[in-house]
Amino acid sequence: MECSRSSSRYRRRHGHAWKSSAIFLILTLACVNSQDITACCDKAEGTCRSVCDKMSLVEIASNTSTFEQWVPNIYRFCTPRLIEFWICMNKTIQAEVVSGSGWWGRACCSLGRLTSCRHACAMAANESSLVGAGACRRSDEIAFFDCVQRQEEAQQCCSQTQSMTCHEECQKALWRLGQSRVDLQARSTALQACEESPDLMRCLRDLTDSVVSTDTFKYLSCCRESNRQECQPTCERVLRSTGVLQEIVEALEDDCGAPAIHDGFWQCFLKKDAPPEPKDLIPHDISKLHCCQKAVTINCRRLCFETFNTGWQTNWQKFYSECLGDPQEIVLSECMDDVDAPCSLGCAGLTYCSQLNSRPTTLFRSCTAQADLEAHLAVAEQKGSGVLIISGMELPLKNSTQCPIDIWKSVACALHVKPCTAKGHSSLLCAEECASLVSSCVEWSRAPHTLTARALCARLTPTDPNAPCVPLHQFMSPSTEQPLLSAKEVVTSPCSGSPCNASQTCVINRNCLRGGNCQRYMCVDGCSLGDSSTQMVPVGSWVRVPMASSLHKACFKICRCGIKGLVDCQPLPCVEMENCQLHDREVMQGEKYYMECNACACRGGERVCARRACGRGAALPCYCPPHHLPVRAARTPYPNACLAKCAGATDGEIEFGTSSVCASASCGRRHVCIPAPNVCLSRLQTSCPQYHCVSTVNCNSQPVLPVCDTDGRTHANACHLVMSGRKFAYWGVCMEGCSAAGPVCGVNGVTYISECAAWAEYVSVDYAGPCLAVGPISDLMEPKCTFDRIICPPLKKQNCLGFTAPGACCPKCGGALRILYSKKQIDRALYGTNISASVINLNNILNALERHVKIAECALRGYLTIELEIFVTVETMLDNPTDLQLNVCILEAEKIADMINRESVLVTSDLGLSSLTYALTVHTYPTQGANSISLSIAALLACLGIYVLR
Repeated sequence: MECSRSSSRYRRRHGHAWKSSAIFLILTLACVNSQDITACCDKAEGTCRSVCDKMSLVEIASNTSTFEQWVPNIYRFCTPRLIEFWICMNKTIQAEVVSGSGWWGRACCSLGRLTSCRHACAMAANESSLVGAGACRRSDEIAFFDCVQRQEEAQQCCSQTQSMTCHEECQKALWRLGQSRVDLQARSTALQACEESPDLMRCLRDLTDSVVSTDTFKYLSCCRESNRQECQPTCERVLRSTGVLQEIVEALEDDCGAPAIHDGFWQCFLKKDAPPEPKDLIPHDISKLHCCQKAVTINCRRLCFETFNTGWQTNWQKFYSECLGDPQEIVLSECMDDVDAPCSLGCAGLTYCSQLNSRPTTLFRSCTAQADLEAHLAVAEQKGSGVLIISGMELPLKNSTQCPIDIWKSVACALHVKPCTAKGHSSLLCAEECASLVSSCVEWSRAPHTLTARALCARLTPTDPNAPCVPLHQFMSPSTEQPLLSAKEVVTSPCSGSPCNASQTCVINRNCLRGGNCQRYMCVDGCSLGDSSTQMVPVGSWVRVPMASSLHKACFKICRCGIKGLVDCQPLPCVEMENCQLHDREVMQGEKYYMECNACACRGGERVCARRACGRGAALPCYCPPHHLPVRAARTPYPNACLAKCAGATDGEIEFGTSSVCASASCGRRHVCIPAPNVCLSRLQTSCPQYHCVSTVNCNSQPVLPVCDTDGRTHANACHLVMSGRKFAYWGVCMEGCSAAGPVCGVNGVTYISECAAWAEYVSVDYAGPCLAVGPISDLMEPKCTFDRIICPPLKKQNCLGFTAPGACCPKCGGALRILYSKKQIDRALYGTNISASVINLNNILNALERHVKIAECALRGYLTIELEIFVTVETMLDNPTDLQLNVCILEAEKIADMINRESVLVTSDLGLSSLTYALTVHTYPTQGANSISLSIAALLACLGIYVLR
């Protein structure tokens, strides 16, 4: 409407036909879904070119009054002989429809932080076109979208009338709402003109009366910047009493002077309103940004970073065509697949690709109804056209007599449902099968000359002939695995299918193994790792975000997931991706190797190695005795002083005995000490609190942080527990499926009041009773302690794969990993978070790892060993598990090991998990001694029975 009025006005003012049409063209330019006018300026010359270069669609779209500033100059300096210039201008507005002139959101274009967003706003017809195109992202353009929302509210308000006069006056009053002071005269005129539209008058008053600052308290510190004596009290009073911007400015002008850019008082207000620094920008997709470091070519690495950082709209097509279609960038492509659809165990419920069902021990990327349908459509299309599209290439196929349709059905299902290899999580086909398939089934006489069997298979198979691959023949016929017969034999993945909404992440509720009245999963609030990312992390997590860097450096910032998204971003020191020096040879960055019997990895010039003594049987580090005389050093428990010193503790740090951590705590008045064990992983963490001082005042106002008492009752927070007079058991909701009897000895050598209390700290139970001994360390699965009072529980199944944890006494069934971690990586992260013990500690790392265990019947446990490694196990929660139920837990442990060793994005994007460097699978079959445990216990019970009978 405003555009049409302006164009009519200028046609009346200038009489020449070409002048009128030219000016009409320029006026319309700002109001349509146009392209950038830079290309048109290139076709101008002289002063016309200079005038054209100064034009800004953003300014025109934001404020139509700017027309009169530059239209006369265009008319004056751009003559009709510049035919190509005017033709270009005409092409720019060939959309014909004035698509954006009716959208008030254009008043906000100048608020866009990114140039691409401001330009897209100037051409947009509505908010959805901005978001859909990806040019403006809510996470980066908060002020811009707040303005758009206000403008759309204003537009909706003014549309509530049939009077053109009322509508025009309303628009004058509400245009650029919130960006400038409300024109009280325009407001009064609009109210008079709209007397017959009560709904409009009501919303007009509401909008002009409540134009508020988002946070006036942030300006309070500015009050002290004024030199005027009367200004400071007025400033503080006004900022505390009102949020109406117009009232604030008017009051400050009276006592603090008119706004002036050179005045320190007003400069302070401007600085407070300055946009966030670049470190606070959230990339388009953080997870895929991590993948960019896996690119082989410099071009693809650069293009990948630009695409998934802030240049998605302009770069994505080029990136996908040049990089993801390049055979040498297969590792990069697989990383992208890993982000979009991580591999998980099992597949069921497919109808067309039914031969992939009933495979609970096989990994799949996309076992979904959507993938099943896409495979079906691909084959159906091939039947009709005789052409199959694979990896973007059209393959003319031979007829069904020469190449059975079932073969291509198997191929389509494999390419869409994507089974994965256990090692490497690859979904690529094996080279021999690919070559045989395309040679016998593709009609090469109808294929393009540039397409060959070798070129096709280069996109579908790994470049390394020794790399893992998916054997297609195994997925051409139904599974041979025995179907599950009963509910007791089933393995389940409650979070499969993404049951939570887009702003939440799914967490398995292992307190509810068999359903009933409880929910088998929980939806917890989380943050998306970018506007287009499907990856979610729970609130409270810390995320690593890659930043621009040179080829041989890795630069990151870290951000915390808060209620409103990723916040508190802080850059970390860049790391030189150096190789490691090993005597007379150089070890490449990222390489895994051995020094004698110890595994090592090179990470950014740091050699991360195991510290186990070589050349002897089972023993303890530093030849320490197996005595269990507990001490603490640097807030870490050790079985005895020798092992503490072996770990680097000094005599002054060692504290003898097992007294409660609350014995030396100094909590204030109306506060009670509650133990809160915490295992810190760096000696930089001088503050590693082992208790909480709980306030006993106003329990209902304190945050929800569940705690369980010794009677098995859950309290909303520790304050309620204290005030109820009950005894503390452990932090968290009271657990099901574990024993509340005790004491028990954990595999970490710590005595717990019950099995449930040990599980609450991710610790597996070694045996019943207090801890009495330390087991010698080896990777053998066998009993390690000969103390008569230690009775190991029977294995859950004879001859199962399992482990005996380092320093523990008894063997157990399950998957086991020895994980080496980078202490320098943790130290760098601690510097970025002010050495906070709550950011990186053992509990946070185990909690993050547990989220990757997708089978509900398996539980992750772990502890810091006396060798300063993290020992992680994945064990079944069932009392009488089947072979399958034991096997899937082994596979879950091996999946986690593979993710760590190949530096999966799911690991490197998490601040704590990114320190994990090398995972060694150490589960093995039991020795004869371990198998005889059950028999020995049976014999002991028999003897006790005979004694009782006597």
